[in-house]
Amino acid sequence: MLVCTHAIGDRANREVLNVYAKLRAEGLTAPLRIEHAQHLHPADLPRFATLNVIASMQPIHCTSDYQMTNALLGARGRYTYAFKSLLNAGATLAFGSDCPVETLDPWVGIHAAVTRERANGEPSGGWYPEEKLSVEEAVRAYIGTPLREGDRGDALVLSQDIFEIPPREILETRVEHTVVGGQVVYLSNRQGDTVTR
Repeated sequence: MLVCTHAIGDRANREVLNVYAKLRAEGLTAPLRIEHAQHLHPADLPRFATLNVIASMQPIHCTSDYQMTNALLGARGRYTYAFKSLLNAGATLAFGSDCPVETLDPWVGIHAAVTRERANGEPSGGWYPEEKLSVEEAVRAYIGTPLREGDRGDALVLSQDIFEIPPREILETRVEHTVVGGQVVYLSNRQGDTVTR
């Protein structure tokens, strides 16, 4: 069983965390998750780790929403999409796309988490840049639990090393091969056409 609750605003997130705290006190050990965990009060950041609550977030919303957040919340927007603050407080991040609201393309989300800029470079330097993640942190949030010995792993072959290129170039990354269960299920012929097996 997984308990997942949708919460956007700081009060909504606090109320959900309060309910989760009661469930934990009553002995519930099932995984708990808050979907979006978008705008948080700084006092609630450590509660995610304390209560073992997953912050399920969509990095692309950070760059899509920043102008609206600035207009509506002003300085209170500081802890909106607080990726790094949550990680530093010991929280587990789980990233996704919120498709079909946003694109399914993971490179757009990784780019947003790492740069906190839109594709056009706005805002320059990133929105609340102290909340930027490293590429490794962003990828880890997308893929979840690391593999253990004996696990079957799927793999991608990428057009470039996203850990070595300038972060802005992540958006140009393409998948060239996909391997699932040891079988190649997708090939790119590098001319824009693809072959799926």
